[in-house]
Amino acid sequence: MSTLTETSVTARKAIKWGAIGFVGITILWYLGTGLVKLYQATHPAALPEPTVDFGRLPKISFPESSGRPKLVLELPTGAIPTFVDRMYVYSAPIKKSAFTDSEKAIETAAALGFLFKPEEKSDSEYVWTNQDQLNSKLSMNIVNTHFLLTRQWQNNPTLAATASFISDKAVITDTENYLSKVGLLSSDVVGVEKVTYLKDSGGNLVNALSLSDADFIQIDLFRKNIDEIDPASEKKEIKASYPFYRPDPNKGIIRTIVSASKSVSEKVIYMEYNYNKLDYPKMGVYPIKSGEAAWTELVNGGGYVYLGNASTSQEMKVRRIFLAYFDPDQATGYTMPIYVFLGDQGFTAYVSAVSDELLK
Repeated sequence: MSTLTETSVTARKAIKWGAIGFVGITILWYLGTGLVKLYQATHPAALPEPTVDFGRLPKISFPESSGRPKLVLELPTGAIPTFVDRMYVYSAPIKKSAFTDSEKAIETAAALGFLFKPEEKSDSEYVWTNQDQLNSKLSMNIVNTHFLLTRQWQNNPTLAATASFISDKAVITDTENYLSKVGLLSSDVVGVEKVTYLKDSGGNLVNALSLSDADFIQIDLFRKNIDEIDPASEKKEIKASYPFYRPDPNKGIIRTIVSASKSVSEKVIYMEYNYNKLDYPKMGVYPIKSGEAAWTELVNGGGYVYLGNASTSQEMKVRRIFLAYFDPDQATGYTMPIYVFLGDQGFTAYVSAVSDELLK
């Protein structure tokens, strides 16, 4: 028969080893969970097998390159990364002419402050002119509603002389509120803005050093990244995020230049609107070429090169390579993935990513 002392010792041992076992199980549980998450992060769920829903696609129509320097790879890892082997292609329908085009264009022009009858340059091009102090002018393609609005701000020197801006955020908010009010702001361009400070230099706009030095502010709005959600993630975690790149990577699909004037007719002195609607739910999965294949195509004269401030006479070091989507000025029916190559001095190059055998 056990004594009270023996029972006490046995109980203490049981508690001790029970506690150790509990701690061990807890550590193993957290370790196992961490390893599972690490595996999921490094081995994300793949996209569905290529469905090629749209059949063979038209080649991306890049602008003409103005020349290209000798290209040399200088990546952080020393080698081209391994990329995914398939990506989504999205529908970007080409807007066709309709009987209501003229009516809708006139409504948009009126919202922008152009109330008089336009001059019809052609069946698709209308031009409005206001006989105001700034000689305001609006040229619009009434089919796709792309337009250019200009005002001769030089006719009112006080616009530059009395400029006073509170903050970048305030200017962006005011501009987006204005675009929303006139029906020109879509949800997929909100939140991706680039601000450039400008000042008057003999009647020309040049870059200013700071907000306090700015006479005008240029705001470029770009399309939001396409976030690819990991289907294996319970919290819908983002597996990859692909930005949009334009023919001029510094120019948004909407560009405005604003003054600090309180007058609506003098607030926006310039606006270029090239927004094309994407049909995001309508998409197909396409196989894409490898990073090595894209690089070979680029150095052999393929793709498109935007020099930025670089020169064709210098050797250009390419320091980053990644996947993105090309956002052209004119809708082409599809929004397609590209490889982006970045170098110094604003150098940017694009190569179509969809496998060549699936291009017309």
